[in-house]
Amino acid sequence: MKAIITFLVTIFALTTTDAQEVFQHARLTKLWEIYDGLKTTESVLYDPTGKVLYVANINENPWQKDNNGYISKIGLDGKMIAAKWATGMSAPKGMGIANGKLFVTNIDEVVEIDLANGSVVKRYTHPKAVNLNDIAVSREGVVYVSDSKGDCLFYLQGSKLEVLSDSPEVKASNGLYVKNGLLLCGQQNMIVAFNLKTRDVSTYIENTGGIDGIEAVGNKTYLISDWSGHVYMVEPDKERMLLLDTTPLKINAADIGYNTSEGILYVPTFFNNGVVAYKLD
Repeated sequence: MKAIITFLVTIFALTTTDAQEVFQHARLTKLWEIYDGLKTTESVLYDPTGKVLYVANINENPWQKDNNGYISKIGLDGKMIAAKWATGMSAPKGMGIANGKLFVTNIDEVVEIDLANGSVVKRYTHPKAVNLNDIAVSREGVVYVSDSKGDCLFYLQGSKLEVLSDSPEVKASNGLYVKNGLLLCGQQNMIVAFNLKTRDVSTYIENTGGIDGIEAVGNKTYLISDWSGHVYMVEPDKERMLLLDTTPLKINAADIGYNTSEGILYVPTFFNNGVVAYKLD
């Protein structure tokens, strides 16, 4: 009986250990991770001009106007440059850079921040804004904004936040990416393409699962993350490929960033309060 009990305990321990293992594809190599100074990390943005990373820290409650959210500035080596580089936000999420400014969604507004000093320059809102989430910037410098709880896509026009579309097909979009005249919008289990010229909406990639962040790897190849802890590589008319799964440890994968020139993926871990960098081969 003692031998049987020992055997069962051993099997249970092995099963528990296996259940706690993170899946990391062979194409990914972990480079570094950082936690100090970060709190509820929602998104990471790679700045190719400044050669730095910007990290949006919600700082606990993602929906509350508590004015405790902030943006951190981190070096490409994973070292903290300034933990609270920009403040005066409540729940900063998606980010984008245009015309020397950093644009950040902040519940029902977009906050414009001066890249030179981290000061808030301006705030934009709209009566239909509910939970502005991600930002994508075109080559022409147009700032596009999703609303994961609202009916509209938005864009910045002059000094105003305007409705781009209220089509049901783009309702409650999350992750955004703009490329070749198309605004790609993360929906539940698909990416839809909003044609910026014709305003038509079409299905672009199906069977994606939930989408928090979208980043381009190459021609029609994208990285997507879901909040629960998965990162996939997806293409039109192909099965998605799992690159990372941290769900066994209950570690999130929120709005990812990507350094295209060096092939480095940046994963904000939300309630795990960190950022992890991986080389993608």
